[in-house]
Amino acid sequence: MEFSIIIFCYNEGTSIERVIRQAAEVMRSCAGRYELIVVNDGSTDQTGDVCRALAATLPQLRYVEHPANKGIGCALRTGYAAAQYQYVCAIPGDGQFDVALLCDVPAFGEKEFYCFYRRKTNYNAYRSILTWGNKAFNKLLLGISLRDVNWVKVYTRDQLDRCDLQLSSSLVETEICSKLIHLGAVPVELPSDYLVRGGGTPKGGSIKTLYRALAETVSLIAELGRFRRRRQ
Repeated sequence: MEFSIIIFCYNEGTSIERVIRQAAEVMRSCAGRYELIVVNDGSTDQTGDVCRALAATLPQLRYVEHPANKGIGCALRTGYAAAQYQYVCAIPGDGQFDVALLCDVPAFGEKEFYCFYRRKTNYNAYRSILTWGNKAFNKLLLGISLRDVNWVKVYTRDQLDRCDLQLSSSLVETEICSKLIHLGAVPVELPSDYLVRGGGTPKGGSIKTLYRALAETVSLIAELGRFRRRRQ
């Protein structure tokens, strides 16, 4: 298998080297060819210095840096657009996903994609309510019943190309999953543990991130409608 591993990060200077080295070690053991694409989303700590130093020593590492923080959706889209190999997976730079689990993903085609879900999170009440609301929205309005739409996925490069991504918020993964399911792909769900953060500060439940996601909800529904009509 050939993997493009996207590692998106924001102020993960204390964890990003460990995550990159672990990803490289895992890929050497279970991938024929691979690349690591680190997307630094405007970090203001030492993340950039660490990544540039590693890029000078790891030939499989490609480093991309946003001049300012644009949010997880833009970071994901930057990584997905840069991916070159058949299988594409985006993981966080905080070390909360066990990269070794990717070795359990078999070769697959266009009719399925792989979705990891967290057995248990350490969310506070606020984040838990947001997660519940997101799952309810996905099921009632989009017909998606995934356990964890915002966690790690494995797609093919061709699947991502066919999705013709339009959103730039944290709803990007919801857009991808909705479009792939409409195209007839079946999500295969695999469990994972939610590891302790190696550093940095979570932004997924911030008011700014939430506001942006709510603002793009209408855009998502409209885009899915256009996508379905174009393929009728």
